[in-house]
Amino acid sequence: MKDNKNNDSLAPYTLYKSDVSYFSGKIEAYLRYKNIPHNTVDMNINSMNEVVKNTGFKKVPAIKTANNTWLFDTTPMLQWFEERYPQNPILPNDPALRFMALLLEDYGDEWLWRPAMWWRWVPRASRWALGYRIGAEFAPSLLARPIGWFFGRRQLKEWLWDDGVTLKNEADVRDMLFREFEFLEPLLQHQPYLLGSHPSAADFGYFASLFRHFGNDPESAEAVRRQAPNTYEWLARLWNAKPEKLPKAQNWIWPEGKHWDGLLERIAKDYLPYLQQNAKAFSLNQKRFNHIGNTFVFNNTKTTHYRVYCREVLQQEFNKLCTIDQDRVNDLFAAHGSLAALHDDAVIESGLAKKFVLPRTTQTKYKQTLRQFILGQPRN
Repeated sequence: MKDNKNNDSLAPYTLYKSDVSYFSGKIEAYLRYKNIPHNTVDMNINSMNEVVKNTGFKKVPAIKTANNTWLFDTTPMLQWFEERYPQNPILPNDPALRFMALLLEDYGDEWLWRPAMWWRWVPRASRWALGYRIGAEFAPSLLARPIGWFFGRRQLKEWLWDDGVTLKNEADVRDMLFREFEFLEPLLQHQPYLLGSHPSAADFGYFASLFRHFGNDPESAEAVRRQAPNTYEWLARLWNAKPEKLPKAQNWIWPEGKHWDGLLERIAKDYLPYLQQNAKAFSLNQKRFNHIGNTFVFNNTKTTHYRVYCREVLQQEFNKLCTIDQDRVNDLFAAHGSLAALHDDAVIESGLAKKFVLPRTTQTKYKQTLRQFILGQPRN
C-alpha cells in the first residue's frame, strides 16, 4: 500500500487530459481529492500520439506513471489508485453500499452520456464554442474552426442521430438532465455528497458529465445554475474537496427517501434493461438493436462492446455479496422494478477484462484511419 509520494515508486503521475473531456474531469477531481502527486499534459497532436502509442486508444484521459507504465479508463483507474492510496476510501466498507456506489458510478458514466452529448452538440452556441475549442487543440488557428465544425457534425451523427435519437424522442433525451435534478437537488440540500459525508465513487461517476459538460457548456451550465443550485454548489465542492477539510470519520448513508425513487426506477427500468439488451445483441453478433425501456425507445441503436463489460462487472460485484447484502440491495429496488435486468440472460462475457488490467506495460501498435487521425477514436 502506498500513501504518499515518498513511498510510491510510480509517483508523480502524468495525467493526459482535455479540459472539455467528460472523463478527464472525473479522474482529475479524484487525483486532487486524494492528494495523489501528479502533473497534467493538455491534449495536442503530439501528446495524443503518445497516448495512442502506449494505450492503443486515441482518447483521453490516460495516465503515465513515473516508470513509464500506463493507466486508462477511469473506472479501473479509480480502483487501482484506491489500492495504492487507501486513506479516505471512495468505496464504503458496507458491502451493499459499496455495490450501490459502483452501480451509481456506472450509471453516471454510461447512461448520462447521451444527454451530455445532446446538451453539448445540439444547441448551436455550445456546438460552435466546443467545436472550436476542440479543433484548436489539434490544429493551427486557421483550421480550428472548420475542423471544429466538422467535429461537431460528427458528434451529432455518431452519438445522437445515428444512435437511436430521433425528433420524436430528443426532447426526452434533453430532459434527462432535469430528471436528475429531481434526485440531486433535495439530496444535496441535506448532505454534502451523494452517499454521505465524503465523496464516493458515485459522486465521481456523476461528476464526469455534470462538471465538464452540463456544468460548463454554455447552454446547460445556465440550466444548472438556474434550476439546480445545490447541484452547482456540489460541483465546486467536489472539485475542491480535500480530506483535511472533511470530518475524520466517514459517515455513509443508505440511499433511502422519496427523492431516490425516480433514480432507482430509471436504473431498474431503463438503464439495466439497456445493458441487458445491449449484451444480448452483442452475444448474437448484432451491430445494432432496438432498446425498449420504461421511458425510452431507441431504435437501431449501436451495440457497444464496452457496455457489455460494464454489465459483466456489475454482475460480478453483485455476486460477491453475501445473501444478506444481496437481499438488502434487492429490497431497495423491489418497489422500483427490481434488478431482474441485471441477472436475466445470465453473464454474457465481453472478453475485455484482460484489456483493463493495469498498468499497461507494453507499447501497442495502432493503425489509424485519416478520419481517426483528425477526429480521434469514437468513445467505446
